[in-house]
Amino acid sequence: MLFRIFKIFFILFMMSTFILFFIKLNNFKENILSFTKYNKKESPNIVILTGGTNRIKDGLKIIKDFRKSKKSNYKILVSGTGIGFSKNSLKNQLGSNFDPKLIQCCIDLDKVSKNTITNASETFKWTQKNDIKEFILITSNYHMPRAYLEFKNIMPNLKIHKYEITPKNHDIENWLNSYQTFGLVFTEYCKYIVASLRIKFFS
Repeated sequence: MLFRIFKIFFILFMMSTFILFFIKLNNFKENILSFTKYNKKESPNIVILTGGTNRIKDGLKIIKDFRKSKKSNYKILVSGTGIGFSKNSLKNQLGSNFDPKLIQCCIDLDKVSKNTITNASETFKWTQKNDIKEFILITSNYHMPRAYLEFKNIMPNLKIHKYEITPKNHDIENWLNSYQTFGLVFTEYCKYIVASLRIKFFS
């Protein structure tokens, strides 16, 4: 009898945990969709995180719009390019439509970063080296919550503006219609939880 009661309580506990987790997961998805892109064009400093499909290409497209503000002192960091990636590689990836002078004068490549934590730490070094107090952070919308969390943990006193890129291959609004998209949101939420706990208890 006691075992049966324990079994019922265990099943109820597991069901409640699953329901709560799914509610939190859905809230995370809604948070991704609620982002408003930064478009005030006030900061000439830009950080683009690699990793997602076409992040570099899509991220640098916005600079064409920002350049209409006539600013010439751009400082741009492309973080996590990997060893062997050069400015010539970037020129080839972007094609002839992108201004090669901007690549040569204003873009730095971070070849050290392997994950979001090192993206943040290497970006912090870059801001210190260039005396930067604020910048625009560009990454995929599903990655932004965790990226912003890691960046603010390392750079709490810097002003970080968020500019999210919507992935072309994932319709996050209809995430339950695709197991790939559901898996993307699920995995990213789990990583976000781990990052939050690590920062809370070990930072």
